[in-house]
Amino acid sequence: CASATVGDMCLFIGGTDRSPRAFDEVWILKMAPESTDGVSSSDWRWIRKSTTVRGGGTLPARTGATATAVGRKVYVFGGQEPSRGTCFNDVVVLDCDSWEWSRLEISGPSPPPRNSHVACVVNGGRLLVVYGGSSPEVGPMSDVYLLDLEEGAERWIRPKVTGQAPEPREMHAACVLPNTPGDGDWNGDREIIVVGGRGGASMLSDAVVLDAQRLEWVRRGDVGAAVCAHTAVPWRLGRSGAALLFGGFGGAALRGNDTVTVDGTTLKTITKGVSSEDMAFAPEPRFAHSSCPVGQDVLPGGGMLVFAGVTPEADLSDVAVWVPDERAGLVPASDLD
Repeated sequence: CASATVGDMCLFIGGTDRSPRAFDEVWILKMAPESTDGVSSSDWRWIRKSTTVRGGGTLPARTGATATAVGRKVYVFGGQEPSRGTCFNDVVVLDCDSWEWSRLEISGPSPPPRNSHVACVVNGGRLLVVYGGSSPEVGPMSDVYLLDLEEGAERWIRPKVTGQAPEPREMHAACVLPNTPGDGDWNGDREIIVVGGRGGASMLSDAVVLDAQRLEWVRRGDVGAAVCAHTAVPWRLGRSGAALLFGGFGGAALRGNDTVTVDGTTLKTITKGVSSEDMAFAPEPRFAHSSCPVGQDVLPGGGMLVFAGVTPEADLSDVAVWVPDERAGLVPASDLD
C-alpha cells in the first residue's frame, strides 16, 4: 500500500493482496509519544477512516501508487488495478482534516500512466517530483515529471534533466536527502536519492542522486546488492543526508531484516544495523511493504515504522518500529542540533 506520515499519524492507502485484490481503504495508525521505558505500543491504535469524494462517486482501488504528504494533505498519484492491469496517471488529494478526497484538475503534459514509481516533495511543499515506474504498455521508465502544487494553478512540467540518466526502472525506493539545502529562493532540501529497483531484465544495485533544483543527475554509486520492492526513508548521518533502506527482494531470495544506511554524499552502504540477536524485536524479512518516518514528537531522535509486506509464503500485516542505536553508528537527529 501507499503510505505517508502526517503529524502523529501514519496513513496507509490502497494496496493489494496476492489474489490479487486491490483495496480502496484508508487506514491510520495513530502513534502515541514514547514513554520513559520505550515505545508505548499499547497506546498506538488502528483506525479505519471513512472518507468522502468531493462531487460524489468513488475512486478506483489501486496498488503501486505513491502517497506524498504536504502539510495536512496527501497527494496520491498513479497506481494500477492489478486484476486488469490498468494503470492510472491521475492525482487525487486527501484532506486529513475533512477526510475528503478531491480530484486535481492539472494543466500541462501529463505523465504516462504508471505504477511502482517514486514521488517526493521538495521546495517547501511547492513541487512534487515523480520518477520512473512502469506500465504494461511501456515497461520500465526513466522519465522525470514535476507537479507544481500552487493551489488552483496546479500544472505538470516535463523538464530537461542533465547528467547521466539512470537505467529505466520500477519498484525502486527514493527519499529526499536531509541537509541538502537549495540556493536562492528555494525552500528546503533539494536532493533526492534513488536506490535499486528492477530494470528491463534484472535487479539493480545502484544509487543515484537527483538535484531537483538544478534538474541534474549529480552522483551515482552502488549499494553492493541488487534489490527491488524495498523502502527508503530520510535520515541524517553525521551532518550529511542519508537514507534508511529496509527489506526488498534480490531476485533469488528476500533481503534480510537489517536496516541499511546509505550516505547521500558518498553513496556507500555505511552499516547494516544492529544484529537481530541484540534487538528486542526484528521484523521478518519481506518485500512490497510500507515504511514511514516517525517524527521526534513521537520518538526522541525519530525512527522508521515498517508495516505489512509479503514473503513467498504469506501476506503480512504486522508493525515494527526502528529506532537509532549508537552501536550501529547512527546518530539521533536531536543530537545534531
